[in-house]
Amino acid sequence: MSVAASASRSASTLCSPQIQQGALKEAKVPPHIWAARHWNLGLRLVPGHASVRAGILVLLIFLPSTLCDLGSVYDSSYETVIPERLPGQGSDDPGGKVSYVLLMQGQKQLLHLEVKGHYSERNFPVYSYHHGILGQEVPLLSQACHYEGHIEGVPGSFVSVSICSGLRGVLIKEETAYGIEPLLFSTDFEHILYTMAHQPVVLCNVTPTDSLGDSSQRQGSSKTDELLALSDLWSHAKYVEMFVVVNHQRFQMWGSDVNTTVQAVVDIIALANSFTRGINTEVVLVGLEIWTEGDPIEVPVDLQATLRNFNLWRQEKLMGRVRHDVAHLIVGHRPGANEGQAFLDGACSGGFAAAVEAFHHEDVLLFAALMAHELGHNLGIRHDRPGCTCGPKHLCLMHETISKTSGFSNCSSDHFLRFLHDHRGACLLDRPWHQSHKRRDAHCGNGVVEESEECDCGNACDSHPCCEPTCTLKVGAQCSEGLCCYKCTFKKKGTLCRPAEDVCDLPEYCNGITGECPANSYMQDGTQCDRIYYCSGGLCKNPDKQCARIYGYPARSAPEECYISVNTKANRFGNCGHPTSANLKYEACSNEDIFCGKLVCTDVRYLPQVKPLHSLLQIPYGDDWCWSMDAYNVTDIPDYGDVQGGTYCAPKKVCMESICTGHATLQYDCHPQEMCHGNGVCNNFKHCHCDAGFSPPDCSSGGNGGSVDSGPVGKPADRNLSLFGVGESPDSRMEDEEINLKVVVLVVPIFLIVLLCCLMLIAYLWSEVQEAVSPGSSSTTSSSESESD
Repeated sequence: MSVAASASRSASTLCSPQIQQGALKEAKVPPHIWAARHWNLGLRLVPGHASVRAGILVLLIFLPSTLCDLGSVYDSSYETVIPERLPGQGSDDPGGKVSYVLLMQGQKQLLHLEVKGHYSERNFPVYSYHHGILGQEVPLLSQACHYEGHIEGVPGSFVSVSICSGLRGVLIKEETAYGIEPLLFSTDFEHILYTMAHQPVVLCNVTPTDSLGDSSQRQGSSKTDELLALSDLWSHAKYVEMFVVVNHQRFQMWGSDVNTTVQAVVDIIALANSFTRGINTEVVLVGLEIWTEGDPIEVPVDLQATLRNFNLWRQEKLMGRVRHDVAHLIVGHRPGANEGQAFLDGACSGGFAAAVEAFHHEDVLLFAALMAHELGHNLGIRHDRPGCTCGPKHLCLMHETISKTSGFSNCSSDHFLRFLHDHRGACLLDRPWHQSHKRRDAHCGNGVVEESEECDCGNACDSHPCCEPTCTLKVGAQCSEGLCCYKCTFKKKGTLCRPAEDVCDLPEYCNGITGECPANSYMQDGTQCDRIYYCSGGLCKNPDKQCARIYGYPARSAPEECYISVNTKANRFGNCGHPTSANLKYEACSNEDIFCGKLVCTDVRYLPQVKPLHSLLQIPYGDDWCWSMDAYNVTDIPDYGDVQGGTYCAPKKVCMESICTGHATLQYDCHPQEMCHGNGVCNNFKHCHCDAGFSPPDCSSGGNGGSVDSGPVGKPADRNLSLFGVGESPDSRMEDEEINLKVVVLVVPIFLIVLLCCLMLIAYLWSEVQEAVSPGSSSTTSSSESESD
């Protein structure tokens, strides 16, 4: 699908929650709208309007300085090319040089490239979360991927590409910028080469704000004794040590894969350097954190609020962990009116060294330009005014309309020089750690288990049962955290630590030598489930199940007539795409895509709790009703009421971005009959997960099942016992047995005492009965004797 098509189907903020009542005018009964009565009315800054209450005027001083909006997307001309690498050169060459021959517009061009591998600190830390615990990853990064150079015989040409897994980047030739990227699924090393003249741009409105930090918060005085003379500042190399955070949604857009995410961020930093070289500044990645399990802060559509939340998190959680000059958050959702936010003059500031950018598309170069633009604001660079120039270009990088084919202007240089001269950029004069090839030492006490540490109890070491304040395990302890750690001891090998949560999910087991549960595994996307549906992301994408998750049993997906009635109306309750700007409308679903818009359900017996800004639409259908939901707000992205990606829509077809397309888009390439000998399924790591009775890796021999990724599966008896509790170990069962023994020891004596008392009471009552009976018998005997006389 084209970039334009993709963007047109992205979500955006709606300014009004009102529904057009005429949208379903053919319905016999007017549609009923169920909406929350309490609206969250927050402060919003609208470009061009400055009316605010005096009571919040002080707060506005600390609001971020830029408001950016992604413009329209247009198609660009492109051609298919096959880059030919000249033999005898490559990354193994001592000089790190390589050359390619490329056919551009019918002419052969020779690209001379040289490796540029110093845009990240050596062994920079990568943090992620596992069951809520922050830890460090060891990503498998391709080495020496990024190259820069020129086109032979073309003065002023510039090339910046990543050559790992094909060529991906930008070429500038005779004032024309070209993008190049590998063609998916090509077996002939084919690439797409396209002009960028009509690619999307970013629009920015700046709020005039002075520096947000006072001199007491600046870090410059501690980093260098004095600044160089003004005449030397410009020629002196400057370095921005940037820490990057990737939010959960953007992580999912990169396939929920840590290695892919890290490589993508490294490539973005390299492309951003192609812009910042214009101000003699190098951006160096000093650390990365990936929110793998969810966002620890609220990430609303309003990026201004997101920046405030992120900056507070940065001050509380990041500043004491990794030294940085700026920290940028990459979010994956389409924001309302703002594509990026940054604190003006925030770099080198302890309080405001932050920015946030939205990366909801896949145009890497455009996003790199956006990141460089927002970084420019951190470095004190305002928007360009009339008269600012950057060579023959009409629009420069810091113009309100951001172009990815331009650079910083002469005005930007003046702003940056003033920022340095005012003693606000002293931190930029420090040479980063990677230049001396030193590694940062692990910081004990920050709550993160780093290299050379056995554990890290943070601020809770006094009461931690397993970890010493020196970040070593206590005597006798094997572990301190994790689903496979119980009372400082590894759980038994084969103990279930993460059960399957769906028919498309797969269980994981402890290996007996670590406290961590293996990474989550599930059936490969595209595996068939529930007869006609397909697995995607560990879930069987059955629309009936989606309805049941929202409305409860027995709700199910509505008949086709309901979908046609709802999804052809092009309103917020039925559509196949949100508007990309205020001037555009919702997209109605075509007949082929009718099941890929809003989810429509019937047999609804229970209504979910309607959150603020959420609404339900009820329309008649025979003796029943059909229900649709508009659940798009600042915390629900994508819309919870949309049909999920990967959901069945027609035989051998699934929904993807509101389009019913062939199930081949799930990229299922497993052949379980061959790979797994018919005794298992393929998981998301493309390994066999064997049925019970067979063993990995190929399920050809006997065993307990599982895969090389799931951890060793225990014996059936062990597995059954472990199912009494999620991840319950034999140790926990021993604890239960100890408790039961204590109960027996206490209860049995009490029972015996009570029983003895009961027996004594019975004996006493029996004796009383005997005494009562004996006199009566004597009287009877005497009476009889008297009568006989």
